[in-house]
Amino acid sequence: MSRLSRYAAENTCYHVTTKTRSNAALFRNEAKAGVVMDALQFVRRDRAYILGYVVMPDHLHVICVPRGDQTVSRLMRTIKGYASRVINAERGATGSLWQASFHDRAIRNERQLLETLEYIHGNPVVAGLATSSEEYRFSSAHPEARTDLELFLLNGTA
Repeated sequence: MSRLSRYAAENTCYHVTTKTRSNAALFRNEAKAGVVMDALQFVRRDRAYILGYVVMPDHLHVICVPRGDQTVSRLMRTIKGYASRVINAERGATGSLWQASFHDRAIRNERQLLETLEYIHGNPVVAGLATSSEEYRFSSAHPEARTDLELFLLNGTA
């Protein structure tokens, strides 16, 4: 059976989840988690609106809206490739840090968007990594996080 194509629609929010290879807790290391956050900011410049995220020790949740000719697949290839290149260069290794694929789900309305944000922001608390969502540094719930959520909601596109 051939693989189904990914759904793609202009100006659509996606909740994407991807895991590290063998579920390794690579991003328990703060410097490595920071590289993933740098990758998110890299695509945020001109490839996607990043509405929310959380970098967990062994996986990443991101809520994004591809821009221009970008697709979810291209965005994830960029994010995962960026992180793999930087982290591998630092440790003198090669190969992907991530599982080959990812799971994505289209978000259909603002209520679903806010519920998904609440879910991903709650991950570090449920995992015992923080006592509140805002406390976890590697999440868009953190007070210093930079996202496009307000801009996106103000434009009435969610």
